[in-house]
Amino acid sequence: MNRILGYFLPVTLLIAVWWSIVVLFDIPHFILPAPDRVATVLFDRFTLISVHAATTALEIICGLFLGSIMGFTVACLIGDSKRLQSITMPTLIISQALPVFAIAPILMLWLGYGFASKLAMTTLIVFFPVTASTLSGFRALPASWDVTFQTLRPRRVKLFFYVRLPLAIPYTLSGVRVAASVAPIGAIVGEWVGSSSGLGYLMLHANARGQTDLMFAALVVLCSEALMIWSVTNRITLRFDKKYTANV
Repeated sequence: MNRILGYFLPVTLLIAVWWSIVVLFDIPHFILPAPDRVATVLFDRFTLISVHAATTALEIICGLFLGSIMGFTVACLIGDSKRLQSITMPTLIISQALPVFAIAPILMLWLGYGFASKLAMTTLIVFFPVTASTLSGFRALPASWDVTFQTLRPRRVKLFFYVRLPLAIPYTLSGVRVAASVAPIGAIVGEWVGSSSGLGYLMLHANARGQTDLMFAALVVLCSEALMIWSVTNRITLRFDKKYTANV
């Protein structure tokens, strides 16, 4: 009940502020539509919006899954070698330093305007937080343990699977939670640059036609969708983290 109120109260306050601004400043609906107009569009154009919302949700979920797997795998491959980290880290940083709008047209050129380019865009956005968090887990090995390992001299493979990897997994889960909050950026930017479906596509065309209420309706659905995906990811990773920590 407290969790439901925790979501309901901020949303209610936001809608109240939004409505008050429209009424007090007498803002035209084509600049900032009132919440009731947006709700009407959501009801009247539900089928259209839901089709585009399903496309965007699929892009976000698949990109989040693929980017997390790739980020975790790359971190595992380079996490046990400082030399590999020093070689690959500049490339990883450059991939995030470049603006997403600069990369999106290239991906469109290579992969086309379909699902693949949006998946690649979302995967790229997700990849770095998971990789960086997992690498932080590999670096979290206490310095005092090095003396023990130098004395016992365990095999490198056993040291990785029995010590380093278990320490890194909670950091990976933390990175996945962060990635879930930024994954929608990749999907929407990809749809803005070029697509034939998705909420980003719908918002772009609604804006071009002056259908501000439809654009805001798509934005509301996108925010709800992003919040839902993050909430589910957060709950799953936290539950897994608790069970994993208890077993370890």
